[in-house]
Amino acid sequence: MARPRSEKKRQAILDAALRIFAERGVACSPTSAISKAAGVAEGTLFTYFKTKDELMLELYLELRSGFSRALTDFPHLEDARTRLRYVWDKYLEYGAAHPEHLRVLAELRAPGKSFRENEKPVLAFIEVLKAVREAVGGNGLRQAPPEYLVLLVRSQAETTHDFIRVHPEWAAVCTELGFKTVWKGLTGE
Repeated sequence: MARPRSEKKRQAILDAALRIFAERGVACSPTSAISKAAGVAEGTLFTYFKTKDELMLELYLELRSGFSRALTDFPHLEDARTRLRYVWDKYLEYGAAHPEHLRVLAELRAPGKSFRENEKPVLAFIEVLKAVREAVGGNGLRQAPPEYLVLLVRSQAETTHDFIRVHPEWAAVCTELGFKTVWKGLTGE
């Protein structure tokens, strides 16, 4: 009879994968290093995750959900600008508190590591998508796929986060300018 799986061990493996991926990059992170960092045998890692790709997928989904959980007081009834600004500010706050999460998420999203078929939309994506659809209204971006526009917003947010991480003295200015750039790009306002 197989021993029951421990949620504590599973989480230790995910936490170790996050640390090792953040330090070394996904491609340079063997499962042996992850299991050692988690304090488990490499065979144990494969008891919880059949392959490294499965481990990567689970970590990716957990990190995406983590950001959505940070949106505790989302202003659902506000206008598109207010809702998008809320997500913008929360993203930058989350990135400041968890830069390794954003770094690993970006790497896991890289070409060749797409998990699209296994993804379920998370609150942040759904709300940004709704706000973007409202924001573009009748301007020329109306013909662009809204998902593409969400990626443009995320790209600007990632760029803003990366700059602020290196130049924290510019945080307030860049947070504001970054959002103004996004909003003007979407709406023309």
